Amino acid sequence: MLTVGFGLVVCAWALAPDPSRAVVDDAATAVESPEPTEPDPPVEPEPVEPEPVDAKPVDAKPVDNVVVDAKPAAAAPVVVVTESKPKYELSGAPGKGLTVSFGDAFALNIKSRIQFRYQLNIPAADDAGTRNLRQAINIGTARLWFSGHILSPKVTYMIQLAVAGRDYRDGAVSPVFDAYIDWAAHRDFGIRAGQFFVPFDRLRTVREFALQMADRPRPVGELTLDRDAGVMIYSDNFLGDKSPVAYRIGAFGGGGTNVVVGKKPGALMVSRLEVRPLGKIDDDQEGDLERRKKPALALGGAFAANLNTDRLRSTTGATFVGGTTHYYHGAADVVFKWRGWAVQGEYLRKWASVNAINSVDDDGMDVTEYTRSGQGWVAQTSYVFDPPIELVARLSGMYALGRTDPAFVSDLEARGQEVAGGLNYYFNGHRMKLQTDWIALMPRDFAFKKAEHIVHLQLDVTF
Repeated sequence: MLTVGFGLVVCAWALAPDPSRAVVDDAATAVESPEPTEPDPPVEPEPVEPEPVDAKPVDAKPVDNVVVDAKPAAAAPVVVVTESKPKYELSGAPGKGLTVSFGDAFALNIKSRIQFRYQLNIPAADDAGTRNLRQAINIGTARLWFSGHILSPKVTYMIQLAVAGRDYRDGAVSPVFDAYIDWAAHRDFGIRAGQFFVPFDRLRTVREFALQMADRPRPVGELTLDRDAGVMIYSDNFLGDKSPVAYRIGAFGGGGTNVVVGKKPGALMVSRLEVRPLGKIDDDQEGDLERRKKPALALGGAFAANLNTDRLRSTTGATFVGGTTHYYHGAADVVFKWRGWAVQGEYLRKWASVNAINSVDDDGMDVTEYTRSGQGWVAQTSYVFDPPIELVARLSGMYALGRTDPAFVSDLEARGQEVAGGLNYYFNGHRMKLQTDWIALMPRDFAFKKAEHIVHLQLDVTF
Protein backbone atom coordinates (compact mmCIF):
# COMPACT_ATOMS: atom_id res chain seq x y z
CA MET A 1 0.00 0.00 0.00
CA LEU A 2 2.88 2.37 0.73
CA THR A 3 4.22 1.89 -2.81
CA VAL A 4 0.81 2.48 -4.38
CA GLY A 5 0.25 5.56 -2.26
CA PHE A 6 3.61 7.02 -3.16
CA GLY A 7 2.91 6.40 -6.85
CA LEU A 8 -0.42 8.19 -6.63
CA VAL A 9 1.25 11.17 -4.99
CA VAL A 10 3.86 11.40 -7.75
CA CYS A 11 1.26 11.12 -10.52
CA ALA A 12 -0.91 13.77 -8.94
CA TRP A 13 2.07 16.09 -8.51
CA ALA A 14 3.18 15.61 -12.15
CA LEU A 15 -0.35 16.26 -13.51
CA ALA A 16 -0.88 19.35 -11.39
CA PRO A 17 -0.65 22.72 -13.29
CA ASP A 18 2.71 24.56 -12.83
CA PRO A 19 2.82 28.37 -13.14
CA SER A 20 6.22 28.44 -14.85
CA ARG A 21 5.16 25.75 -17.31
CA ALA A 22 1.97 27.64 -18.00
CA VAL A 23 3.98 30.40 -19.60
CA VAL A 24 5.41 27.96 -22.10
CA ASP A 25 2.02 26.26 -22.64
CA ASP A 26 0.32 29.63 -23.19
CA ALA A 27 2.96 30.61 -25.72
CA ALA A 28 2.45 27.36 -27.56
CA THR A 29 -1.31 27.84 -27.46
CA ALA A 30 -0.93 31.32 -28.91
CA VAL A 31 0.92 29.85 -31.86
CA GLU A 32 -1.11 26.67 -32.62
CA SER A 33 -4.59 27.57 -31.17
CA PRO A 34 -5.95 23.94 -30.74
CA GLU A 35 -9.66 23.24 -30.13
CA PRO A 36 -10.53 22.81 -26.42
CA THR A 37 -11.30 19.20 -25.27
CA GLU A 38 -12.90 17.69 -22.17
CA PRO A 39 -10.49 16.02 -19.78
CA ASP A 40 -10.67 12.21 -19.35
CA PRO A 41 -12.33 11.01 -16.15
CA PRO A 42 -9.91 9.93 -13.48
CA VAL A 43 -9.13 6.20 -13.31
CA GLU A 44 -9.38 4.53 -9.95
CA PRO A 45 -6.31 2.41 -9.24
CA GLU A 46 -6.85 -1.27 -8.39
CA PRO A 47 -5.81 -2.41 -4.96
CA VAL A 48 -2.34 -3.97 -4.91
CA GLU A 49 -0.83 -5.93 -2.10
CA PRO A 50 2.04 -4.05 -0.59
CA GLU A 51 5.57 -5.44 -0.80
CA PRO A 52 8.07 -4.94 1.90
CA VAL A 53 10.46 -2.06 1.19
CA ASP A 54 13.34 -0.47 3.01
CA ALA A 55 12.29 2.56 4.99
CA LYS A 56 15.04 4.80 3.64
CA PRO A 57 14.37 8.49 3.28
CA VAL A 58 13.46 9.59 -0.20
CA ASP A 59 15.78 12.12 -1.92
CA ALA A 60 13.48 14.84 -3.14
CA LYS A 61 15.37 15.65 -6.37
CA PRO A 62 13.52 17.75 -8.92
CA VAL A 63 12.17 16.05 -11.93
CA ASP A 64 13.98 16.66 -15.22
CA ASN A 65 12.65 19.44 -17.50
CA VAL A 66 10.73 20.99 -14.63
CA VAL A 67 11.54 24.59 -13.76
CA VAL A 68 11.76 24.89 -10.02
CA ASP A 69 12.73 28.58 -9.75
CA ALA A 70 10.63 30.79 -11.98
CA LYS A 71 12.85 33.90 -11.38
CA PRO A 72 14.58 35.21 -14.56
CA ALA A 73 18.36 34.71 -14.76
CA ALA A 74 20.51 37.76 -14.06
CA ALA A 75 21.70 39.55 -17.21
CA ALA A 76 25.44 39.41 -18.03
CA PRO A 77 27.31 42.71 -17.42
CA VAL A 78 27.82 44.86 -20.54
CA VAL A 79 31.45 45.87 -21.17
CA VAL A 80 31.85 49.09 -23.17
CA VAL A 81 35.19 49.27 -25.00
CA THR A 82 36.37 52.84 -25.63
CA GLU A 83 39.47 53.92 -27.55
CA SER A 84 41.99 55.57 -25.24
CA LYS A 85 42.96 59.07 -26.34
CA PRO A 86 46.42 60.49 -25.62
CA LYS A 87 46.53 63.25 -23.08
CA TYR A 88 47.84 66.59 -24.26
CA GLU A 89 50.52 68.68 -22.63
CA LEU A 90 50.86 72.43 -22.92
CA SER A 91 54.15 74.16 -22.24
CA GLY A 92 55.94 77.39 -23.00
CA ALA A 93 59.12 79.28 -22.21
CA PRO A 94 60.68 82.63 -23.14
CA GLY A 95 62.33 82.31 -26.51
CA LYS A 96 60.94 78.82 -27.11
CA GLY A 97 57.33 79.66 -27.88
CA LEU A 98 54.22 77.68 -27.05
CA THR A 99 54.09 73.89 -27.47
CA VAL A 100 51.11 71.56 -27.42
CA SER A 101 51.92 67.84 -27.43
CA PHE A 102 49.80 64.68 -27.72
CA GLY A 103 52.48 62.17 -26.79
CA ASP A 104 54.33 60.57 -29.67
CA ALA A 105 51.43 61.12 -32.07
CA PHE A 106 51.66 64.86 -32.61
CA ALA A 107 53.27 68.07 -31.37
CA LEU A 108 53.09 71.69 -32.49
CA ASN A 109 55.38 74.53 -31.45
CA ILE A 110 54.65 78.15 -32.37
CA LYS A 111 57.30 80.85 -32.09
CA SER A 112 57.79 84.37 -33.37
CA ARG A 113 60.69 86.78 -33.74
CA ILE A 114 61.08 90.48 -34.42
CA GLN A 115 64.11 92.64 -35.03
CA PHE A 116 63.79 96.38 -34.38
CA ARG A 117 66.64 97.97 -36.33
CA TYR A 118 68.40 101.29 -36.80
CA GLN A 119 70.92 101.66 -39.64
CA LEU A 120 73.11 104.61 -40.54
CA ASN A 121 75.01 104.60 -43.85
CA ILE A 122 78.05 106.85 -44.18
CA PRO A 123 79.29 106.60 -47.77
CA ALA A 124 82.84 107.26 -48.87
CA ALA A 125 83.68 110.94 -49.30
CA ASP A 126 83.37 112.39 -52.79
CA ASP A 127 85.97 114.54 -54.52
CA ALA A 128 84.81 117.54 -52.48
CA GLY A 129 85.19 115.60 -49.23
CA THR A 130 81.47 115.51 -48.42
CA ARG A 131 79.45 112.50 -47.29
CA ASN A 132 75.71 112.14 -47.79
CA LEU A 133 74.47 110.29 -44.72
CA ARG A 134 71.38 108.12 -44.92
CA GLN A 135 69.48 106.34 -42.16
CA ALA A 136 66.76 103.72 -41.95
CA ILE A 137 64.59 102.77 -38.96
CA ASN A 138 62.48 99.70 -39.54
CA ILE A 139 61.60 96.16 -38.61
CA GLY A 140 64.62 94.30 -39.92
CA THR A 141 62.79 91.01 -39.93
CA ALA A 142 59.62 89.43 -38.55
CA ARG A 143 59.37 85.65 -38.43
CA LEU A 144 56.80 83.02 -37.54
CA TRP A 145 57.72 79.37 -36.90
CA PHE A 146 55.43 76.36 -36.86
CA SER A 147 57.26 73.14 -36.04
CA GLY A 148 56.83 69.81 -34.27
CA HIS A 149 56.44 66.11 -35.02
CA ILE A 150 53.71 63.93 -36.49
CA LEU A 151 53.03 60.17 -36.11
CA SER A 152 56.42 59.71 -34.44
CA PRO A 153 59.02 61.93 -32.75
CA LYS A 154 61.35 60.90 -35.57
CA VAL A 155 59.12 62.57 -38.17
CA THR A 156 59.42 66.33 -37.74
CA TYR A 157 58.25 69.33 -39.75
CA MET A 158 58.90 73.05 -39.87
CA ILE A 159 57.38 76.08 -41.59
CA GLN A 160 59.03 79.50 -41.30
CA LEU A 161 57.42 82.65 -42.62
CA ALA A 162 59.32 85.93 -43.04
CA VAL A 163 56.83 88.77 -43.25
CA ALA A 164 58.78 92.04 -42.85
CA GLY A 165 59.40 94.34 -45.80
CA ARG A 166 63.15 93.63 -45.86
CA ASP A 167 62.42 89.91 -46.06
CA TYR A 168 60.95 90.30 -49.57
CA ARG A 169 64.08 90.37 -51.71
CA ASP A 170 64.92 89.58 -55.33
CA GLY A 171 61.29 89.99 -56.34
CA ALA A 172 59.96 87.52 -53.77
CA VAL A 173 56.24 86.74 -54.08
CA SER A 174 55.81 84.56 -50.99
CA PRO A 175 56.80 84.86 -47.31
CA VAL A 176 57.74 81.16 -47.08
CA PHE A 177 61.40 80.75 -46.08
CA ASP A 178 61.34 77.15 -44.86
CA ALA A 179 58.78 74.41 -45.40
CA TYR A 180 59.97 70.84 -44.99
CA ILE A 181 59.37 67.45 -43.40
CA ASP A 182 62.23 65.42 -41.90
CA TRP A 183 62.49 61.72 -41.08
CA ALA A 184 65.37 60.66 -38.81
CA ALA A 185 65.06 57.06 -39.98
CA HIS A 186 68.41 55.80 -38.70
CA ARG A 187 71.56 57.04 -37.02
CA ASP A 188 73.38 56.79 -40.37
CA PHE A 189 70.54 57.92 -42.60
CA GLY A 190 67.95 60.67 -42.35
CA ILE A 191 65.99 62.35 -45.12
CA ARG A 192 64.54 65.85 -45.48
CA ALA A 193 62.32 67.11 -48.29
CA GLY A 194 60.94 70.58 -48.97
CA GLN A 195 62.42 74.08 -49.00
CA PHE A 196 65.33 74.81 -46.63
CA PHE A 197 68.97 75.92 -46.44
CA VAL A 198 71.23 74.20 -48.94
CA PRO A 199 73.80 72.41 -46.70
CA PHE A 200 76.88 74.08 -48.18
CA ASP A 201 78.98 76.32 -45.91
CA ARG A 202 78.83 76.86 -42.14
CA LEU A 203 78.54 80.67 -41.99
CA ARG A 204 75.47 80.70 -44.24
CA THR A 205 73.67 77.90 -42.42
CA VAL A 206 74.10 79.48 -38.98
CA ARG A 207 70.56 80.16 -37.83
CA GLU A 208 69.60 83.77 -38.44
CA PHE A 209 68.52 84.54 -34.88
CA ALA A 210 71.95 83.32 -33.66
CA LEU A 211 74.15 85.84 -35.55
CA GLN A 212 76.58 88.04 -33.62
CA MET A 213 76.33 90.98 -36.04
CA ALA A 214 73.45 92.61 -37.87
CA ASP A 215 74.54 91.45 -41.33
CA ARG A 216 76.41 88.43 -42.62
CA PRO A 217 79.84 89.00 -44.26
CA ARG A 218 79.77 90.09 -47.91
CA PRO A 219 81.52 86.96 -49.25
CA VAL A 220 78.79 84.82 -47.70
CA GLY A 221 76.02 86.77 -49.42
CA GLU A 222 77.75 86.68 -52.82
CA LEU A 223 79.57 83.35 -53.11
CA THR A 224 77.54 80.80 -51.16
CA LEU A 225 74.16 79.09 -51.68
CA ASP A 226 70.85 80.09 -50.10
CA ARG A 227 67.58 78.24 -49.53
CA ASP A 228 66.21 76.03 -52.27
CA ALA A 229 63.61 73.30 -52.79
CA GLY A 230 64.85 69.73 -52.87
CA VAL A 231 65.79 66.57 -50.99
CA MET A 232 68.69 65.88 -48.62
CA ILE A 233 70.04 62.77 -46.91
CA TYR A 234 72.22 63.22 -43.86
CA SER A 235 73.76 61.85 -40.67
CA ASP A 236 75.18 63.69 -37.65
CA ASN A 237 77.02 60.62 -36.28
CA PHE A 238 77.91 58.45 -39.24
CA LEU A 239 78.76 54.80 -38.39
CA GLY A 240 78.72 55.29 -34.60
CA ASP A 241 76.77 56.92 -31.79
CA LYS A 242 79.86 58.91 -30.81
CA SER A 243 81.27 59.23 -34.31
CA PRO A 244 82.74 62.69 -35.07
CA VAL A 245 81.82 62.38 -38.76
CA ALA A 246 78.72 63.97 -40.29
CA TYR A 247 77.62 64.25 -43.91
CA ARG A 248 75.03 65.98 -46.10
CA ILE A 249 74.13 65.07 -49.69
CA GLY A 250 71.40 66.95 -51.51
CA ALA A 251 69.67 67.51 -54.85
CA PHE A 252 67.74 70.75 -55.40
CA GLY A 253 66.00 72.67 -58.14
CA GLY A 254 68.73 75.31 -58.30
CA GLY A 255 66.41 78.29 -58.70
CA GLY A 256 66.15 79.38 -55.06
CA THR A 257 63.01 79.92 -52.99
CA ASN A 258 59.37 80.02 -54.06
CA VAL A 259 59.96 79.39 -57.76
CA VAL A 260 56.76 79.91 -59.77
CA VAL A 261 58.14 80.11 -63.34
CA GLY A 262 59.79 77.21 -65.12
CA LYS A 263 63.22 77.23 -66.76
CA LYS A 264 65.53 74.96 -68.72
CA PRO A 265 65.90 71.63 -66.86
CA GLY A 266 68.80 71.54 -64.44
CA ALA A 267 69.70 70.69 -60.87
CA LEU A 268 71.79 71.80 -57.90
CA MET A 269 73.88 68.93 -56.51
CA VAL A 270 75.70 69.41 -53.20
CA SER A 271 77.77 67.30 -50.81
CA ARG A 272 79.24 68.31 -47.46
CA LEU A 273 81.48 66.51 -44.96
CA GLU A 274 81.97 67.60 -41.33
CA VAL A 275 84.28 66.38 -38.56
CA ARG A 276 83.95 67.25 -34.85
CA PRO A 277 87.05 65.66 -33.29
CA LEU A 278 86.46 67.03 -29.76
CA GLY A 279 82.80 66.05 -29.47
CA LYS A 280 79.53 67.89 -29.89
CA ILE A 281 79.52 71.61 -30.68
CA ASP A 282 76.72 74.09 -31.34
CA ASP A 283 78.28 75.29 -34.59
CA ASP A 284 74.88 76.45 -35.88
CA GLN A 285 75.07 79.37 -33.41
CA GLU A 286 77.78 82.03 -33.29
CA GLY A 287 79.79 82.72 -30.15
CA ASP A 288 80.34 80.68 -27.00
CA LEU A 289 77.57 81.94 -24.73
CA GLU A 290 77.73 78.76 -22.63
CA ARG A 291 81.40 79.43 -21.82
CA ARG A 292 82.09 75.74 -22.27
CA LYS A 293 84.73 74.21 -20.04
CA LYS A 294 85.97 71.78 -22.68
CA PRO A 295 87.19 72.98 -26.09
CA ALA A 296 85.07 72.16 -29.15
CA LEU A 297 86.10 72.11 -32.80
CA ALA A 298 84.24 71.62 -36.10
CA LEU A 299 85.84 71.28 -39.53
CA GLY A 300 83.87 71.22 -42.76
CA GLY A 301 84.19 71.15 -46.52
CA ALA A 302 81.70 71.15 -49.39
CA PHE A 303 81.33 71.14 -53.16
CA ALA A 304 78.30 72.03 -55.24
CA ALA A 305 77.35 72.28 -58.91
CA ASN A 306 74.33 74.31 -60.00
CA LEU A 307 73.58 73.21 -63.55
CA ASN A 308 71.52 75.43 -65.86
CA THR A 309 70.70 78.07 -63.30
CA ASP A 310 69.15 81.35 -64.40
CA ARG A 311 70.03 83.33 -61.24
CA LEU A 312 72.85 85.89 -61.12
CA ARG A 313 74.35 84.60 -57.84
CA SER A 314 73.46 80.95 -58.46
CA THR A 315 70.37 80.65 -56.20
CA THR A 316 69.72 84.37 -55.57
CA GLY A 317 69.90 87.66 -57.44
CA ALA A 318 68.41 88.81 -60.72
CA THR A 319 67.07 86.29 -63.23
CA PHE A 320 68.78 85.93 -66.61
CA VAL A 321 66.43 86.45 -69.55
CA GLY A 322 68.73 85.19 -72.31
CA GLY A 323 69.72 81.76 -71.05
CA THR A 324 71.38 79.82 -68.23
CA THR A 325 74.84 78.98 -66.92
CA HIS A 326 76.56 76.43 -64.70
CA TYR A 327 77.94 77.61 -61.36
CA TYR A 328 80.46 75.58 -59.37
CA HIS A 329 81.04 76.19 -55.65
CA GLY A 330 83.69 75.15 -53.13
CA ALA A 331 83.88 75.84 -49.38
CA ALA A 332 86.08 75.07 -46.38
CA ASP A 333 85.25 76.25 -42.82
CA VAL A 334 86.29 75.93 -39.18
CA VAL A 335 84.61 76.74 -35.83
CA PHE A 336 86.32 76.67 -32.41
CA LYS A 337 84.81 77.45 -28.96
CA TRP A 338 86.25 77.39 -25.45
CA ARG A 339 85.64 79.30 -22.18
CA GLY A 340 83.69 82.13 -23.83
CA TRP A 341 86.10 82.54 -26.72
CA ALA A 342 84.93 81.67 -30.24
CA VAL A 343 86.67 81.69 -33.62
CA GLN A 344 85.20 80.94 -37.03
CA GLY A 345 86.74 81.12 -40.46
CA GLU A 346 85.73 80.28 -44.00
CA TYR A 347 87.02 80.21 -47.56
CA LEU A 348 84.58 80.35 -50.49
CA ARG A 349 84.96 80.07 -54.25
CA LYS A 350 82.39 80.33 -57.06
CA TRP A 351 83.02 80.22 -60.78
CA ALA A 352 80.71 80.20 -63.82
CA SER A 353 80.96 78.05 -66.94
CA VAL A 354 80.67 81.19 -69.11
CA ASN A 355 81.51 84.84 -68.43
CA ALA A 356 78.52 86.21 -70.33
CA ILE A 357 75.16 85.08 -71.76
CA ASN A 358 74.36 86.61 -75.14
CA SER A 359 70.86 86.79 -76.59
CA VAL A 360 68.58 88.92 -78.76
CA ASP A 361 65.51 90.71 -77.39
CA ASP A 362 62.10 91.10 -79.05
CA ASP A 363 63.28 94.22 -80.91
CA GLY A 364 66.24 92.39 -82.43
CA MET A 365 68.80 94.09 -80.17
CA ASP A 366 71.76 92.19 -78.77
CA VAL A 367 71.64 91.59 -75.03
CA THR A 368 74.67 90.67 -72.90
CA GLU A 369 74.21 89.42 -69.34
CA TYR A 370 77.33 88.81 -67.26
CA THR A 371 77.84 86.04 -64.74
CA ARG A 372 79.80 86.62 -61.50
CA SER A 373 82.84 84.56 -60.49
CA GLY A 374 84.87 85.24 -57.38
CA GLN A 375 86.51 83.99 -54.21
CA GLY A 376 86.58 85.27 -50.63
CA TRP A 377 87.45 84.59 -47.01
CA VAL A 378 86.05 85.46 -43.58
CA ALA A 379 87.66 85.47 -40.11
CA GLN A 380 85.57 86.28 -37.02
CA THR A 381 86.35 86.09 -33.33
CA SER A 382 84.51 86.96 -30.12
CA TYR A 383 84.66 86.77 -26.35
CA VAL A 384 81.69 86.75 -23.97
CA PHE A 385 82.06 87.89 -20.36
CA ASP A 386 79.96 87.04 -17.33
CA PRO A 387 77.51 88.90 -17.15
CA PRO A 388 76.87 88.15 -20.83
CA ILE A 389 78.50 91.13 -22.55
CA GLU A 390 80.21 90.15 -25.79
CA LEU A 391 82.87 91.74 -27.98
CA VAL A 392 83.04 90.74 -31.66
CA ALA A 393 85.56 91.48 -34.43
CA ARG A 394 85.50 90.46 -38.10
CA LEU A 395 87.67 90.72 -41.22
CA SER A 396 86.74 89.61 -44.74
CA GLY A 397 87.89 89.99 -48.29
CA MET A 398 86.46 89.18 -51.73
CA TYR A 399 88.06 89.18 -55.17
CA ALA A 400 86.82 88.73 -58.75
CA LEU A 401 87.97 85.80 -60.87
CA GLY A 402 88.76 85.97 -64.59
CA ARG A 403 86.93 88.16 -67.08
CA THR A 404 83.72 88.26 -65.10
CA ASP A 405 81.06 90.98 -64.76
CA PRO A 406 82.82 94.39 -65.09
CA ALA A 407 80.39 95.97 -62.59
CA PHE A 408 81.21 93.23 -60.09
CA VAL A 409 84.95 93.85 -60.57
CA SER A 410 84.52 97.60 -59.98
CA ASP A 411 82.44 97.07 -56.86
CA LEU A 412 85.02 94.76 -55.31
CA GLU A 413 87.83 97.17 -56.12
CA ALA A 414 85.98 99.86 -54.18
CA ARG A 415 84.39 97.83 -51.35
CA GLY A 416 85.92 94.35 -51.42
CA GLN A 417 87.55 94.47 -47.96
CA GLU A 418 85.63 94.52 -44.68
CA VAL A 419 86.54 95.46 -41.12
CA ALA A 420 83.84 95.20 -38.46
CA GLY A 421 83.37 95.28 -34.70
CA GLY A 422 80.39 94.72 -32.42
CA LEU A 423 79.15 94.88 -28.83
CA ASN A 424 76.26 92.67 -27.64
CA TYR A 425 74.31 92.20 -24.43
CA TYR A 426 72.33 88.96 -24.01
CA PHE A 427 69.19 89.06 -21.86
CA ASN A 428 68.18 85.49 -22.84
CA GLY A 429 70.98 84.19 -25.00
CA HIS A 430 70.49 84.67 -28.73
CA ARG A 431 66.72 84.72 -28.14
CA MET A 432 66.73 88.19 -26.63
CA LYS A 433 69.69 90.50 -27.20
CA LEU A 434 70.69 94.10 -27.80
CA GLN A 435 73.32 94.53 -30.52
CA THR A 436 75.37 97.35 -31.95
CA ASP A 437 78.06 97.10 -34.62
CA TRP A 438 80.16 99.08 -37.04
CA ILE A 439 81.14 97.82 -40.51
CA ALA A 440 83.65 99.47 -42.87
CA LEU A 441 83.81 98.45 -46.54
CA MET A 442 86.92 99.62 -48.36
CA PRO A 443 89.30 98.94 -51.27
CA ARG A 444 92.19 96.51 -51.10
CA ASP A 445 95.00 97.15 -48.61
CA PHE A 446 92.35 98.43 -46.16
CA ALA A 447 92.33 102.04 -47.31
CA PHE A 448 90.21 103.56 -44.50
CA LYS A 449 90.11 107.00 -46.12
CA LYS A 450 88.00 105.57 -48.93
CA ALA A 451 85.81 103.38 -46.70
CA GLU A 452 82.02 103.26 -46.60
CA HIS A 453 80.78 102.95 -43.01
CA ILE A 454 77.60 101.29 -41.74
CA VAL A 455 76.38 101.48 -38.14
CA HIS A 456 73.64 99.28 -36.66
CA LEU A 457 71.71 99.28 -33.39
CA GLN A 458 69.06 96.61 -33.03
CA LEU A 459 66.93 94.69 -30.56
CA ASP A 460 66.37 91.07 -31.57
CA VAL A 461 63.74 89.07 -29.65
CA THR A 462 62.38 85.57 -30.15
CA PHE A 463 59.15 84.87 -28.25
